[in-house]
Amino acid sequence: MGRIHPRHVDDLLSIGEFASRCGLSAKMLRSYAAAGLLVPAAVDGFSGYRYYSPGQVHRARVIALLRRAGIAVGDITTFFAEPDPARLDRWDRDIAGASAARRRALAQARAALAIDPAPPSKGHPMPLTFLAATATRTGARDTNQDFALAREGLFAVADGFGDHGDTASRLALDTLDSVFAADHTISELFTACHEANQHVWQLSRTNGGDRATGTTLAALALTTDAAAAVLHIGDSRMYRLRHHRLTRLTEDHTATTELIQRGELAPDDARTHPHRHILTRALGVAPHVDIAYTGLSCQSGDRLLLCTDGVSTALSPDEMKTLLASQVSPQAVADQLVTRAVDRESADNTTTVVIDVR
Repeated sequence: MGRIHPRHVDDLLSIGEFASRCGLSAKMLRSYAAAGLLVPAAVDGFSGYRYYSPGQVHRARVIALLRRAGIAVGDITTFFAEPDPARLDRWDRDIAGASAARRRALAQARAALAIDPAPPSKGHPMPLTFLAATATRTGARDTNQDFALAREGLFAVADGFGDHGDTASRLALDTLDSVFAADHTISELFTACHEANQHVWQLSRTNGGDRATGTTLAALALTTDAAAAVLHIGDSRMYRLRHHRLTRLTEDHTATTELIQRGELAPDDARTHPHRHILTRALGVAPHVDIAYTGLSCQSGDRLLLCTDGVSTALSPDEMKTLLASQVSPQAVADQLVTRAVDRESADNTTTVVIDVR
C-alpha cells in the first residue's frame, strides 16, 4: 500500500465505489490485490476493509481492458513493473494469431459438418475403385503454370499465377500430397490445405516480383473417416457425370460469381465479362484463406472431372459432357479435353484429371 496523506483520507473510495468506477468486480479487485497487481491504498485495521484512491481508477481501467483482451494477470503485473510499448505490440500479434487459429478451427468445423461421416459398413460391401488419368497442355502461354496430381486417395489440379505461378501450383499440390499421405483423415486434409497455403504464401513473400503469386486448387480426397471430400479455391472446377447428366460440383471464387449472386450479372454474360478472371480467393495471397469443402457421394459408373479454367472457359458444358460420356479410357478423355480446348484457341494452359469410379 502507498502512503496516504491525512488530508486525502476523505477522498478514499470503498471497494464497492471503486469497483463501480473502474468496471471491475469486488472479487476481481481482491484477486488482483493478492497478486500484487492492484493493491489497495489503505486497509481498515479493525475490519480489514479495503480502500482505493481516485488515482488508481485509471490503472484499474487499463487492467480491465487488458484482461478483456485475454492478457494473463502475471503478464500485466510484469508490464506495469516495467512498462514497454513493444510488449503491447507482441500481445497484439499473439491475439491476432490466436484469433486466426480459432477462426480456422471454426471454419474446419463448419466444413466437417458439411461432409457426411463415412457410414458404417454392413456386411462386406465391394469397395469402390478410382481409376484416374491426367493431361496438360501449355497452349498459347510461354510456360505451363498448371499442375495435376493423381495419387492413391488424392486427385487435384492447380492453376498458378504471378511471377512464380508454375512453382506455386506444384508446391501447393506437393504439400497437399505429402501431408495428407501421412494420415487420410478429414482433419489431416484440413491441415494439408493450411500448410499448402502457408508454403505458397511464403514463396510469394520470399520471391516478391511485380505480380502477386498464388494458385487455384480443385481436389478430391478420399478420407478414412468422412468418405469423399471435394475442396476448392479459385476458379478451377470439378464435375460429375452420372447417368448421362453432367453436374458442376464447385462454385468459382471470382468477381463475376459474386455479381451473379447479387443479381447484377446474367450467368450467360459471365464468360465474356471483363472481370471474369479476377479471383476473390486463392492459395498464397494471404497467410490464411477460406477453402471451400463439401462431401461427395460416389457410385460405380460415375466419371469425375477436375479441370483448370483453360478447359472450362474454352469448352461448353455440352461439349464436356459429350467427351466425358464417350466409352473410352480416362486417359483418352483427359487428352481429348485439353486438346479440344487448345484447338479452340484457349489463351490459357489446359489441365484435366479424369476419374472413373468402378
